[in-house]
Amino acid sequence: MKQKKASQIVLWLLLVSTVLLVLSYFNIVDKPFALPPDPEQLIQIETDGMSTDQVESSDNPTGSEVDILPSDNEEIVPSEVQATDSDEIDDSDTTGALKELVFTNINPDDITTDGTKLRVWPEESSVPQARDPNAPVLAQPNSDKPLAGAFVILDPGHGGSDIGVSWQGEEENDVLLEKNINLEIATKIQEELTRQGADVRMTRSTDEKHSYFYIMAYTADLLLQRYANDIKEIGFDPEPLENLRLLMQDVIRINSGLQDSGGRGIFDSIGTPPNLKLIYDIESEYKDTVFISIHLETSDQAEDKGVRVRYMSKEYAQDMNNSYAAGTDALKHSPNYNRYNSKRRESMAQLLADNLVATDSRMKTNLQPVIEDDLAVLRLNNVTSAQLTCGFLSNEEDRARVTSSEGQALIARGVATALLRYYTGDY
Repeated sequence: MKQKKASQIVLWLLLVSTVLLVLSYFNIVDKPFALPPDPEQLIQIETDGMSTDQVESSDNPTGSEVDILPSDNEEIVPSEVQATDSDEIDDSDTTGALKELVFTNINPDDITTDGTKLRVWPEESSVPQARDPNAPVLAQPNSDKPLAGAFVILDPGHGGSDIGVSWQGEEENDVLLEKNINLEIATKIQEELTRQGADVRMTRSTDEKHSYFYIMAYTADLLLQRYANDIKEIGFDPEPLENLRLLMQDVIRINSGLQDSGGRGIFDSIGTPPNLKLIYDIESEYKDTVFISIHLETSDQAEDKGVRVRYMSKEYAQDMNNSYAAGTDALKHSPNYNRYNSKRRESMAQLLADNLVATDSRMKTNLQPVIEDDLAVLRLNNVTSAQLTCGFLSNEEDRARVTSSEGQALIARGVATALLRYYTGDY
């Protein structure tokens, strides 16, 4: 009896299966089993709409041996800095073939010297011009966003284990650290400049240590991205710039100033090697960009106070490099760079000093307000740059001013006024 019932069940299952197969054959129901997709069909689907060149470039005859580089729109930046759309290199198709991007005048062997001083690179740029040097920077300087069009890089000095200068009060916990105050002031400046329309980037927004070389590589990488987009807009292939970006990203990744760390990259030289000349020439395209490093200082003289601004002219930077090369064969070093815009640097430094004091008379210093000084963050870039020292922690009045919300806001207002006058001046 059980065997007869089992046979009936099997017959019913066979009948149902047969009916389902017939229905699926006529597409009335889904097929009960799916076959693996045809590889040829997959290839056809993937290549539909692609050009012949695109299809050929997708082939990989060597398998995993292909080097995969970061794409142009994958930005490697400090974790605290979020890339904006303007930072991304545009990979969209453009009509017509792009011209080859060719660099010129980058062979140091073409330059001669008597050996007593470093050779000097020619003043001509080695890269194609991407921007109109006569175009105004600011969109509408009299609008409610007067700094729209300005690109400002703020560097809150020190951070992490690098505390900068400090002050110790009578109580054990009454301690002021420069790194913390620098960040507070830079944040206030960022807020004010952003409110007035500027595009502002910070080299750090948290308490972390960055080497000088990291800061310079970060600055360079921002402008390499902008130049890649701009040069593509006028018909050049930006691909040769990728190598320069990788050099900068290595310095950012290592983030060390130690000699043997590799973190100095191409910045670790006397003079300016060819790849660094290319970066400096690209940076010189962007007169809308300024770099300001925020600091404090201290003195054995309690009366020393006020704001001071440091900068480096072309002549000063060249003299410093020649002093480093003294006693060696100058031909063994890279040539001196020759396209720093000394007028812009000195003008911005003077405007910062003047307008900060005009905003708050307590910021007037008893020392020289604007001085030239050999600082890595000023020497190793070719944007208009300055170090703004906002006061002395060793001075009681300055301590109260730079640590108060009101005092920091006045510094920010003075910087904004100085930059507005800088951008609308003839520099």
